[in-house]
Amino acid sequence: MKSLNHIIDASTPYSIFKAYIDSYSEYVGLLKFGWGSLLIDPELKDKKVLLDEHKIESTPGGTLFEYFYQKNDLESFRKILSDLNFKAVELSRGTVSISDNEYFNLISKFSTDFKVFSEVGFKSPELSDQMSPSDWIRSCQLSLDAGAEMVILEARESGTAGIVDQDGMIKTPLLMHLVSTLGLDSILFEAPVKSMQAHLINLFGTDVNLGNISLQSILPLQALRRRLRSDTLLTSLMSA
Repeated sequence: MKSLNHIIDASTPYSIFKAYIDSYSEYVGLLKFGWGSLLIDPELKDKKVLLDEHKIESTPGGTLFEYFYQKNDLESFRKILSDLNFKAVELSRGTVSISDNEYFNLISKFSTDFKVFSEVGFKSPELSDQMSPSDWIRSCQLSLDAGAEMVILEARESGTAGIVDQDGMIKTPLLMHLVSTLGLDSILFEAPVKSMQAHLINLFGTDVNLGNISLQSILPLQALRRRLRSDTLLTSLMSA
């Protein structure tokens, strides 16, 4: 998968949500209903219908999976996926502890019915900073071997954890190691802020998959990909 724009809906009112989707649907590859928001969003069904009309794939946030896992009620989670006609799902263990063996089995089971996106990294900056490059590789490879379509590298919706250290610096050597080992197409980098988006585009090229993009940033991100902003223009000129 290349040039994927993974958009996060943080419970935007439907009228605004519809305006963005109607205007910029061609730039939306996947939309995530953030966290467990779909349980409390009164306009969720209308949003899902709109996305289906535009043939935009969508998924609940990984935190919703962890919520039902912690309650030992994945049957209810599956029912929600079925009732709302989700074809894809995000699984994660960034907050709730799940062993490697169990997580592997869960991905395998869900991948028989859904396209699985597996998130790697912790919500806690402290815990993510304790992960060695081999820890990242092992966790990513486990997900892919279990049947995940793609791995999502954690950065949260704020760009302050996972692939970003506690000082706010992107872990560039780690990311280059992951790409050289796993391949660019199997990785989705959470990059909610412009500085991260520009850095990753300049580092890996315009085909890089970027996630946790706000609705408001859909067109600005596309401009970065097209080298139409100063943040990525110079890289284009230098490589010409």
